[in-house]
Amino acid sequence: MNAEFTLPAERVTLVAGLLADRVRQYDTARDRRAAFAYTYYRLTTALATGLEKGTPEFHDPPWVAELCETLAAAYFSAMDSIDAWLAARSGGSADEVRPGDLPDSVPQPWRDVFAASSVRRSYMLEDVLFSMMAHMSYDLPEALRRMATSTGDRGRIADFHRMNDVLASCIDGVQDDLAARYFHGLSSLDKLFTRSDELLTNYGIRVARSLAWFNCDRLLDPDSTEEASRSIGRSTAALISEIRSPGDRKLRACLWILRRLIPDRRHWPAANTPLA
Repeated sequence: MNAEFTLPAERVTLVAGLLADRVRQYDTARDRRAAFAYTYYRLTTALATGLEKGTPEFHDPPWVAELCETLAAAYFSAMDSIDAWLAARSGGSADEVRPGDLPDSVPQPWRDVFAASSVRRSYMLEDVLFSMMAHMSYDLPEALRRMATSTGDRGRIADFHRMNDVLASCIDGVQDDLAARYFHGLSSLDKLFTRSDELLTNYGIRVARSLAWFNCDRLLDPDSTEEASRSIGRSTAALISEIRSPGDRKLRACLWILRRLIPDRRHWPAANTPLA
């Protein structure tokens, strides 16, 4: 269906449908990428509803839909590259890996995320946090840059912030449903993620997405492009390191103990469990 003749809400709904397919695929395979795919699906569904109802009132709904599509395309491309790499391995095994084990076709932040999620004593909340970081700190500024470069038009910040409003306003409900679907004892994990789980809050989403807009400006400025590319490429690994191995020795020791005392409580939804 030609995007030119498709309503923006329908375009975003189509993206949500593709994300729903990923959720089902990952649930069936008990793939640790499922929890973020579910989070992404729910946020995209909320955006589609906002466009359909006209609340908030976007000035340029087609631009909103195009950003949604461009951003999702980056995510799907990274996941497809990981799937191809897994299929080529012996038995498609997803045993513990290192970022360098994955091919260059997978962007560095997503290599960092996949490797971090493959280790023992990895919590599903971490899977979501790390993936959110890669998607918002790397995929989003790159998507904004591609759109600005192709059209020469950068003046959509008001609509961008309206998108932030939609996504941030529903994150609490999404977090509750995420916990019910994939893991119990979410509150107990706050002991481990007292500050780093801000990405899963109203405030955190607004800040992360606003930083992505700023980083897009840096990517578009020839004098800062190289430095910006290095910076956004390192951001996800920095978050992983902060959570897994903080600089403070006492805190690092405390977290080591807590990881052995607090079970993962990871579980998987029954077949045909509704997504919403």
